[in-house]
Amino acid sequence: MTSRLYLLTPQREDSDRYPYRRVWRTAWLEAVLLLGIATTLVFGMRLTELRLPADLERTLSFAFGLLPLSLWLSISYIAERRALQPRRNLLAVVTLGGLAASGVAVPLTTLFAPEEWLSTASGLNRIVGYTLSVGIVHEFLKYAVLRYSVWRTDFTTRLDAVAYAMAAAVGFATALNIHFALNNTLNLASAALRMTEIALAQIAISPILGFVLYELRKPNVFILTPMLGVLVAALFNALSIVIRAGLIVSNVSRTSTANNAIYGLGMALFLVVVLFSALSFLVRAADEREALRAGEVR
Repeated sequence: MTSRLYLLTPQREDSDRYPYRRVWRTAWLEAVLLLGIATTLVFGMRLTELRLPADLERTLSFAFGLLPLSLWLSISYIAERRALQPRRNLLAVVTLGGLAASGVAVPLTTLFAPEEWLSTASGLNRIVGYTLSVGIVHEFLKYAVLRYSVWRTDFTTRLDAVAYAMAAAVGFATALNIHFALNNTLNLASAALRMTEIALAQIAISPILGFVLYELRKPNVFILTPMLGVLVAALFNALSIVIRAGLIVSNVSRTSTANNAIYGLGMALFLVVVLFSALSFLVRAADEREALRAGEVR
């Protein structure tokens, strides 16, 4: 009788065994969908040679900038609400991430204007410059959002930390995308490429901060752990900017999506694959080590 019930309701049995949202599964799904939608849009517009009025393109670019948030709400957040033990305050973290980006990150990076004084620098100097300017600003703000909101109350597992870090990154990326859409006059395909790169890079890097912040809850943690975590995340942020710029040889204009602009999307996808895979492995390995230690203690 039990086996029959299991065959009739396998999803409920799976939920009973694991009561939380599966963070990596929903994150991968959102990344693949975002990438697929952007690629379809770009190649569709190229094949049809579609030209839209400037005002309509800006409106559609603004709408596309909200796509990462829409995907997160429709996949991760709904899955979270359906879980037996949902994580709290995720929407608050998304909101705080967006406010930090629009209220602090955008004005500061505009003030620093790194593209002006780093445009003729060597590759290494560009990486260092972007790490210590854009990278540090972005990653420290996301770190601060998590550290001073949900870190003390809601980080009960490493996957909790990853889930909240990704939520902060979604809000952060959404604000950056809105700023980009409102302050640039690229055609829709070019804008979609750039905003997809922004979102994928921000979300891919975010688990680093979640992992570091969870370790900060441990006793006798190395005092420089938070600083090192932010620096590593900032370095990846800078690498995404510098390598993307190096891959894109031709300029982007109002009438062209630039032949090599799609390569920048490849850089963001590379970050997602590498960092998601690496952090998933690290989280699983760390959890297994803790389980082994707990077993030895008993």
